[in-house]
Amino acid sequence: MKLIEQTIKNVSEEIYADVKKEVLYVRGELAGANDMTLGERIFKVVEEKGNLIKFPIADEELSGFICEYKGEVFVYINTYLPLDKQIFAAGHELYHLIKTSNEENELLKSKELACEKDVTVKNLNDSKANLFSALLLVPVEALQKELTLMNVQSAKELTLLHIIKLMDAFAVPYKTIVIRLYEIDFINKEQAEEWLEIEDRNPDGGVLFEIKKHQIGERWQQSTGEVKCSDLRAQVMDNQADELFPEEKIEEFMDLIKEASGGNNE
Repeated sequence: MKLIEQTIKNVSEEIYADVKKEVLYVRGELAGANDMTLGERIFKVVEEKGNLIKFPIADEELSGFICEYKGEVFVYINTYLPLDKQIFAAGHELYHLIKTSNEENELLKSKELACEKDVTVKNLNDSKANLFSALLLVPVEALQKELTLMNVQSAKELTLLHIIKLMDAFAVPYKTIVIRLYEIDFINKEQAEEWLEIEDRNPDGGVLFEIKKHQIGERWQQSTGEVKCSDLRAQVMDNQADELFPEEKIEEFMDLIKEASGGNNE
């Protein structure tokens, strides 16, 4: 099934509206900044609600995860990935973080809508987290303003260069921008599918090639390799009784912690 057919917007307007309400609540916590572009500030938002751990693992399929250890909630982001994917992953994990928090607002408590029983979206909870991240990072008001600034009035006027500029403005991946344009009804389903057929990670053609050619938003395509341990260093060293991570990862984590601290693990 094509990606656009699996979007919540395409499958269930009710679920889409429910996630949108959750995003509005979170943005309300951010001083009601409904049109504010978060970008890298999403990491600060995550840190305010949990312990943020960042380090690189050479696995392009692993973007991040959330776990709990001894009453502490940890959010991991894989900094091996391009920065725009790290940012999107942070928004995705923020959804899970809020949903599992014991101190969450009643509005955000996990619940199953009646319509969800009939929805055929694979991994619905993760799809909702992806939608949450996209709505949070690319608010409709800001997206419409950017289109106006570029003097793009209709889908017929939209070019790949315009989309690349939007990627740079919001610091999110190519597919996120295309899907958001579909979700706000700026492009239709068929047009979205055509845009999504363009390769986005090939340096010799497609989106990444155009980014490098025009030198727009190149920093978002770079792997940062950043290491941020929060208080993981102490937690990992105390990993004997209860596992925060699988045992096979512990040695790798400890090596990264040693390297990040200049080799001093005292």
